[in-house]
Amino acid sequence: LTFLVISCPCALVLSVPLAFFAGIGAGSKKGILFKGGVSLEAMKNVKAVVMDKTGTITKGNFVLQQIDSLEGVDSQKVLEVAAICEQNSTHPIGVSILAAAKEKGIALEKPQQVTEQAGQGISAQTAQGLALCGNRKLLENHGVQVSDLPSHKEGTQVLVALDGKMLGSLLIADTVKEESPSAIGKIKSQGIATVMLTGDGPESAQAVAEKTGVDQVFARLLPEEKLDKLQQVRKERGAVMFVGDGINDAPVLAGADVGAAMGSGADAIEAADVVFMTSSMEAVPQSLAIARQTNSIAWQNVIFALAIKALVMVLGLFHYANMWAAVFADSGVAMLCVLNAVRLLYKKEHA
Repeated sequence: LTFLVISCPCALVLSVPLAFFAGIGAGSKKGILFKGGVSLEAMKNVKAVVMDKTGTITKGNFVLQQIDSLEGVDSQKVLEVAAICEQNSTHPIGVSILAAAKEKGIALEKPQQVTEQAGQGISAQTAQGLALCGNRKLLENHGVQVSDLPSHKEGTQVLVALDGKMLGSLLIADTVKEESPSAIGKIKSQGIATVMLTGDGPESAQAVAEKTGVDQVFARLLPEEKLDKLQQVRKERGAVMFVGDGINDAPVLAGADVGAAMGSGADAIEAADVVFMTSSMEAVPQSLAIARQTNSIAWQNVIFALAIKALVMVLGLFHYANMWAAVFADSGVAMLCVLNAVRLLYKKEHA
């Protein structure tokens, strides 16, 4: 009877799933939604966190900083043509261009046809000719000769052309989130490498990396190239977690060992394993810490339960343990393991 009571697996059956439920609950208190125990278990093996720049490390609140126009071209004309192209855009850069045009009271022509080239920009057929707003590759693909313009270390340079001729460029700058350097420092303190992917130019990307302390940067990437770089990081460092704001990130989120969406895009939430309802970067090291603590507590419960059961079983074999000891090894250990699992819910700090 003693052996029968001891061999009852209540402690394991109760405490291990409860540890994961407690981890999920601890995350939800901080606006971190884990999709289940599998997500928590996968996160403990993460060796590198790969992050999108815009909307993740930075605020994504782009503002027009400067207009550089070619000789003989009015700077307001450059802004007007760019705004015509971006009228229906939901991208933060496009929204900032429209906001600047609205602020200056510029009347915008409705284009006849608008075509968006992924990772390049937008072309719009207007009464004045074909308007182009995007990067160097977009202009070159349409046979426009790209002239040299002042280079800027920070920000995104949007080139503008009309009817086959380049007009100038707009400098759109984003701001780094206040908590990003601290959050990235906490990720690195857990022994995890940090990598940043962005479609921006190398100089702008490097400036953000220097401010925040990111280990490795891949710049000027098209959406499909981000997945290739993610696979490269996985080969070099091991299991990767990707954090993105949900804009064009669904393929990369699905391709990562753990995908984390910092936003509310339907595609991103569907593809992600973890969803951050807060836009704070602090959620990333917190989620990693919760995952590691959850797995640690689950293993503590397994080892503790099996060790006590084995000890009482051996003592019972030599007639040193009676039925009361067997009851403790079953129900008592189960309660202790449950209390140990619930600790996760009452931890004040997880990073």
